[in-house]
Amino acid sequence: MNYFLFLNHPKGEEVYKVSEEREEILREHFKRVDVLYTVVTMRGKEYRAVVDYSSFSNLANFDCFKCQDPCCADNPTIYEEETRNFILDNLEEYNQKTKNIDILLESGFSIEDIIESIKKDDCLAPNEVIENEISLCSCSFKPNNESVLCSLHSICLEKKLGAKEIVEKKPLVCSLWPIDIISEEDNSLLYITVPDDFTTGFTIEDYYDTPCINKELSMSSSFRRKNPEGFLEEEYVPLIMAYGETLKYSLGEVFYFDVLKKLIDENLVYTEELDIKEKQILKK
Repeated sequence: MNYFLFLNHPKGEEVYKVSEEREEILREHFKRVDVLYTVVTMRGKEYRAVVDYSSFSNLANFDCFKCQDPCCADNPTIYEEETRNFILDNLEEYNQKTKNIDILLESGFSIEDIIESIKKDDCLAPNEVIENEISLCSCSFKPNNESVLCSLHSICLEKKLGAKEIVEKKPLVCSLWPIDIISEEDNSLLYITVPDDFTTGFTIEDYYDTPCINKELSMSSSFRRKNPEGFLEEEYVPLIMAYGETLKYSLGEVFYFDVLKKLIDENLVYTEELDIKEKQILKK
């Protein structure tokens, strides 16, 4: 089995391959919990999926603006042509935020070399500068001395692009994090869940270190030492609400409405709550 969203990771199998032990835990989990079978659409392709749907009622608060945990810790994918073209079309804004062009110029690269690198190199810059001169993700930037944000997402918002366009410009793994998708070897079936107490034994992300989906952690004294502001208790809402637009355009409307209907039918979320929350993907 593979961690589906990381199949295109620059480090290959080292990252995306699921160990035999974790696969066994995963299969046991999906036998034990109530699941929903549906279809997801990603980048124009359809996949059969089995969903641990109740996990989408777990509380979440994606307050990236006040978080000091850099989840954009590395380049999670070999970038798609759509992303590369978007950067080239907005090179000045991209450099203004990331400083990547200036860093490469200072390192002796010509502007022609830099443009060619954005077009062809896995991580949008020559391998020798990745994780050294250019740390974290090539598309990350810091608007202040605290939070780490996505330059692609920010440029989209500045240009008043909608949720669908934002999802198209960003890598899927970035839009969907920390949702986990595990696939059979041939991609014939996807297993979709969210890290929590029950799934953290097989998911690629560790629930216990992820305050966005671990309300208890975000209220702890050790976390508050690093993040004295943000992650307010009252801002935690069911993940299906926090990520509504993101799910709809990343995994398709069939997936989104199938999961939402199931959660409403089982009183895990309530219809009257759905329209009063700001859409996370459009927050500025």
